Amino acid sequence: MSLLATFDWKTRSKAATVHLVICGIVVSLAAALVFLIWFPYPYRALSGGQSLFLLVVSVDLVLGPVLTWIVFDKRKPRAELVRDLAVVGLLQLSALGYGLWSVYQARPVYLVHEVDRFVVVSAADVDPVDLPLATPNFQSLPFAGVATIGLRPHRDAGERLKSLELALAGKGQPVRPEYWQPLSAANRDMMRARAQTVRALMDRSPEDRMLLQEWLRQNERAEDQLLVLPVESRSLFWAALLDVK
Repeated sequence: MSLLATFDWKTRSKAATVHLVICGIVVSLAAALVFLIWFPYPYRALSGGQSLFLLVVSVDLVLGPVLTWIVFDKRKPRAELVRDLAVVGLLQLSALGYGLWSVYQARPVYLVHEVDRFVVVSAADVDPVDLPLATPNFQSLPFAGVATIGLRPHRDAGERLKSLELALAGKGQPVRPEYWQPLSAANRDMMRARAQTVRALMDRSPEDRMLLQEWLRQNERAEDQLLVLPVESRSLFWAALLDVK
């Protein structure tokens, strides 16, 4: 009798399928955590959460069932089979845990208004050493959600010069907790002063015009009720629509 004839394809495939179903349930719970709490829309696209999560779960979904298919053999003693499956489960959970930790570190925490734009700041952008320099309500990063905040003005010329030097080194004000503050009246006045009109954004391209016209129609808004500020993230540039008032 050949080796292939004694190979239990059906049982191994059934075990791998059961494992895949269990993985699907776990991944669905993980997706709810990532996309409802850490990367709510539109930040799953703006901050790369969607692609990062898909990379994590694709590895996890393949790793577990494939290893189960390899090690599952009913001819093994029960204790040995349970041990092998436990090792597979442990490896898979470790990989998923590490992946989710990486996603958590990349989560967006603040949408920061800076002069003429908004900047999406992720947890990984912020140096933990800088957090104690912030006011008490900003000394820890939020676990869930993305808050819109502003930046305080420079206190003096020396602080302005230091800020410029750090910005040239790649550490701009949006990622420096000592500048964070709740949105103030001055922040809102600056938004209105620096914002563009919706018409200016429409004139950029036919595609932008179609998207904006459709959005205005669906939300029953007029052009003159809104202003536009760019939104900058690590990989994308979007636009935020602001109420004129």
